[in-house]
This record gives sequence, C-alpha cells and structure tokens, in this order.
Amino acid sequence: MKRFICGLLGLIMLFGAVACTNEPAVEPGTDPITEPDGGTTEPETTEEPEETEEPLVIKEDTLVFVQNNISEYTIIRPESSTDSNMKAASELRSYIEKISGVAIPIKTDSEPVGEYEILVGYTNRSAEGQFDTAKLGAEGFVIETVGKKLFIAGSGVRGALYGVYTFLEEYLGCRFYASDYEKIPTRDVLGVQPIERNEQIPVFEYRDIDFVTSRQNDFQPKLKANGMYNHSPAEYGGKIEYVGGFVHTLEQWISVKEYFETHPEYFALNEDGSRQNTWGAQPCLSNPDVLNLVKAKVRSLLKDRPDAKIISISQPDNGTAQKPCMCKDCQKIYEEEGAYSGAQIRFVNAVAEEFAADYPDLKFDTLAYHHTRSICKTPPADNVIIRFCTIECCFSHPLGTCKDVYAMAGSEKTISEDISDWAKVCDKLYVWDYTTNYVESVAFFPNFNVLLQNAKFFADNHVIGVYEEGNFFSETCDFPELRSYIMAKILWNPYMSEEEYWGYIDEFLKDYYGKGWKHIREYIDLGQKLVEDKHFGIHDKFSLTIFANSVDKLNRTIPEDLTLDMIKNYKEVDWEKYLDYSAKVTESELVTRGFELFDAAAERATPEQKERIAKLRMIPEFAHSYALYEIYSTSALKDNITNLLYDFFQKTEEGKKVPAAEMSKLIFAVRDHVIELYGDYYENYNRDLFERALGYGLHQIYEGMPYVTSVDDPKVNLKTTPDKWRPRD
Repeated sequence: MKRFICGLLGLIMLFGAVACTNEPAVEPGTDPITEPDGGTTEPETTEEPEETEEPLVIKEDTLVFVQNNISEYTIIRPESSTDSNMKAASELRSYIEKISGVAIPIKTDSEPVGEYEILVGYTNRSAEGQFDTAKLGAEGFVIETVGKKLFIAGSGVRGALYGVYTFLEEYLGCRFYASDYEKIPTRDVLGVQPIERNEQIPVFEYRDIDFVTSRQNDFQPKLKANGMYNHSPAEYGGKIEYVGGFVHTLEQWISVKEYFETHPEYFALNEDGSRQNTWGAQPCLSNPDVLNLVKAKVRSLLKDRPDAKIISISQPDNGTAQKPCMCKDCQKIYEEEGAYSGAQIRFVNAVAEEFAADYPDLKFDTLAYHHTRSICKTPPADNVIIRFCTIECCFSHPLGTCKDVYAMAGSEKTISEDISDWAKVCDKLYVWDYTTNYVESVAFFPNFNVLLQNAKFFADNHVIGVYEEGNFFSETCDFPELRSYIMAKILWNPYMSEEEYWGYIDEFLKDYYGKGWKHIREYIDLGQKLVEDKHFGIHDKFSLTIFANSVDKLNRTIPEDLTLDMIKNYKEVDWEKYLDYSAKVTESELVTRGFELFDAAAERATPEQKERIAKLRMIPEFAHSYALYEIYSTSALKDNITNLLYDFFQKTEEGKKVPAAEMSKLIFAVRDHVIELYGDYYENYNRDLFERALGYGLHQIYEGMPYVTSVDDPKVNLKTTPDKWRPRD
C-alpha cells in the first residue's frame, strides 16, 4: 500500500512539473519586474495570499493568557517600583489588550501568590539566584517561563521595559517599525509555548539614533535607544544624558564672545601669528588660565547637577576644527606626545582628575576628531571617554577594507587603524558614526551593505557606545524610518547574521510599504550595486558624482528635419524636441529605474502606504532636477537654441545663404520665443517638488541650510539645482 501511495504521489508531481513547463512566460494579472540589465525576474503575482497567524496549539504546558475573551492571568510588578517598571507593566497590559481585546489586571507582589502570573521586573516571586542582577545591569533582561508563570525580569531603570517590548516583538508578533506605525496583530486566543531562558544584555552601553522621525511619539525606548536624542518622558527609563552640552562644548566653556577682547591669548594661535577669533575658535589648551576657567565652570555646573554622569569637554566644530593651536607651548606638547591629540588629552585628563574623588561616577567625554583623531602617548584617564568620529571614512565599503575618502585629519593611518589604536589605550571608547548625506539629504545614501559590518567592527574593537548621526535637520526622503529601525536592531545586537539583518529590512519594507515592497528592495539593491567599485563620503554630492547624469555637450549634429522655412515660421514649430541639442543627458539608472520601481510599488499599496512611497519617490525626483537643468533652465535654453541655429546657419547650404543681419534677428527671435514657451518649466518643476517636500518636513536640503517654510521665501531660488535653492546667508 505504501508503494502504491508513493507511486501515485510521484505521478502527481510529474504532471505538475509538465504543467509548469507549459505555462506562458507571464500569466495575466502578474507583474513582471524588469532587471537593470534588461532581463526580468520571476513575475510577482498581483495579489499575494494574505498572511494568517497559525492558531496557538494548546498543550498541557502552554501558557494561555487570553481565551474566550477572559484571562486567568495577573500582571505582577514589585510593590516598590520605579516609574519605568510601572510603565513596563502598563505597556504590557495595553498591548495585550490591543491584541486580544482583554485587559489583564496589574497588581503588586504584595498580593498573595497566584498560579497564573506575568512577573514584570524583579519581584519576590523569583527563586533565589534565578536572575543575576549584577550581570544584567541597568538594561539587560531575562524572559522565561516556569510552570504557568512568565517572567520578564529586568531592572527598574530600563531592563524590565526593554524586556516587555522584546517579549511583545519576539513572542506576540508586535512590530515597532516607526514613530507613525506599529504592527499589532489581533488574536482571539493569546498565549505562548514554554520559553527557555532568553537572556539579552546590550553590547553597547550607549545607543543613539538621530533621525527626526525617530525622536517622535515616545518611540526611542521601543528601539532600545538610550542616548541624548531619546526625548521620551522619565517614565520610559530616562537616558544616558550629557549634562552641559552634547558636543563641541569648548566653544561654550571658553567663548570668543566672552573672552577674546580681554584675553586673546586664550585662543589658538594660527601659523600667521593671528589668534582665532570667530565662532568655533579653538582654545589654547596649554594655557593654564584656560584650564582653571573650565574647571571652575564644571564645578559650578555640578552644583546644579550633582547627578551628572557625563560632561563633554570637546573641541569646537568649525573650519578651525582642523587647525590646532600653534603656539610654542602647544607645539612642544605635540612633539612630546607624537600627535595633536596630546594637548587635548592632557587638558581633559586634568579636568577629569580634578573631580574624580568627589564624583566617582562622573565621566568626561572628548572627541577624537579631525586633527585629534590619532592616539598620543598619554592615555586617557580612567574617567575619560574618547568619542571617535568616523567622518573621513568611506561608507560604501566596511571599515578596514579600503582607504578613507577624506584626508583631513593628517593621520598616516586609516580610520579603522586609528579606532583599533584607541581601543588599546581606552576602555571607554565611544563612536560618533554617520549614516546619511549631509550636502544632499534627499539623495539615496547607499550604505546598507556596511551598517552591520561596521557595528561588528566597533564591537570587536571594544567600543561601548555608538551615536548614529542621521538626518537630524529634516525628515529626509532617504529611508529615515527604515534606517532608524535597522540601526536600532544592530546597536542592540551587532553580532546578528547577514541573513537576520536583511530579514529585518525585508520585513520592514513589506509591512511599511505594502505588497509591492520587493520593488523598493530592488531599488536599494540597485543603489548598492552602483557603488560596489566606488568610494564615497558623507559630503559627496551624489547627484553630481556617484549617481551623476551623463551630459554630453559635444554632440552637436544638426537635425536633418530642420529647415530654413521652419526657422522663419518658428511660432509653428515644436521646438521641445530640439532642446537637448548641445546637452545630451543620460540619467542615472537610479533615477530612471527608480521612477518605475516606486510607481510599481505604489500600485499595490494602501492609501497610507502610497503616501509613504510618494515620500520615497522624491529621491529620484530631486536627482531628476539636475538633468532637467541641462535642458530647461534659462541658460540651457539659450545655449541649446542659439547653438542649434548658429550651426544651422554656418554649416548648411541654405543657412549659409542667409545674410548676417537676418541670421542674428532670427536666432534672437527663436531664442526668445523658446524661452517664453519653456522658460518657466524648470522653475515650476522645482516649485512643485519643493512644496511637496516641505509638506513631508524637508525644510533643509543640506546641513546648515537656513530653515525654509515656504517656496515663496524671497531667498529661495528655484531656477537652479536643488543644492543651490537656498544658499547660506
């Protein structure tokens, strides 16, 4: 009988295989995706089957939280709970109610012990030694079941809260994708199978993600981000705070405005003998009066904030950030230390040592940035944090695999080598990393292939804190929600596999952008492919460099259909087909293919998802503006038509017969006519684009651009390319 069944199954499979080989290449109702090389991928069906949750299989040891619209469970928190621990319990109750429609009561561990309990935090229900609180620290947690009890154990700082969010994600199917979208399943029967100990402790003690979108709606705790840009209330566990300023603080400790007039010697000496006296001027760190002033100001700050855990003593950020003081005393230190960082480390060490005894938990943060990037002979004091900036490196290849893009620091070593050097002398090493384009924030920044590998590199080199600086100045089109989500995942676990990493990305794209998500994934892959053999930094103008349009201004072949009679009757001619006469523009594939991919994704999206895709679509729309400039800007119109007609009169037989005066008259008449017809086209395209961008919160196209709220701002010039729409004052 078994042989008969196996033979029958074999015949069925054979007929199925034959049927597949006879199917047409593309069935009606399918969506062929054209590959960049002109081929096609497997067709994607227009309608994908709806995802369905597999029903919970209830066994003897299953923990069933909700069934038949009732629950036998109680959420238990410690009687003496922090605000964060209470928030953890209430968040668990709230999301279980959203999923199942049933509100589970919350009680404290002063209540009698029950059989069905969810324990949140360190309660008196745990067995002795069940949780190593010292090992878990402020943010680690354990999720496990014992009998019919579920433990989500963690500290009242942020551990219990992070444990709850992780439980909701990993076991109940919730997804905290963005500040404007969470995926919450609905289930009539809610429960879990027994959970063996799931213990998680963050690799990095400091995790910060700085996109405008990730700062909103108390969202950062759900990302497990605990840095300065976690703006959630204290009930979410607070954050690791920099007291007295986050970065570049020396310009406020010793400001030009306050001291230069009376004490110019407080400020760095330039090579020409002048003193730096603009905003962001470097102080002279060998001057003992400067050191005493900073110590006094720190002491004053600590009177108001004795709870401070980190204070920044870091170099200013201006053009002078690359110009250290060149006075003889500073130069002597550089020679003794073998690096410009020597003066800064000695200075910060002296401040740190002043307060070490009275404030044993206080750390002083300083930068390894530009000229202070390389290590010196004097190591940082035990209470000093070195925050290394990756600003010069290549972001298309992982750290340690290629040279840096910008040679600004004067270091003979690469970024990766300098990080490794600091790791050998500093056990409190943070990194300031960069994840977007700062001169063209609406350009696609193709660094998805390096984010995970760079995070692993940081972890391998004993980095304990990472600040991922994103587009903090505008709600950029360049995947800010996806970047926030995936960077939070890798900062929590930099040792995840590539498969897990891209799995998170695909899941996000599918749920956030809808059924056409594979088109958006193809766009990301295309952008990554285009830079495989290119190096780029955060200050490259992508629309003019890496994803540049190809502009051939030498191709001046007179169209065969152009006649003298047409020129004389110019008002009856369709001149648009001649407008690229002297500027043949071939747009980047990331633009042309981008329009196709985003439009295909939008066709299969819900109204809410369409709006998100429309925001993404502005990435190629902004790049397209650069191509249009070569044809439709006023200067391009003049050049194209003037060159076209001039060549006609100089090179064709009938054109050569036209007197010079008549030739000039005709050229100017046609040129002015064309400008009248098409002169507003480019500006109108830019106006529409910028108005929509402003609606999406894109008020600054590049870092440092003055904030724009209206395209009618008299300083906005929409007749030029986007990088020049609003110049600095």
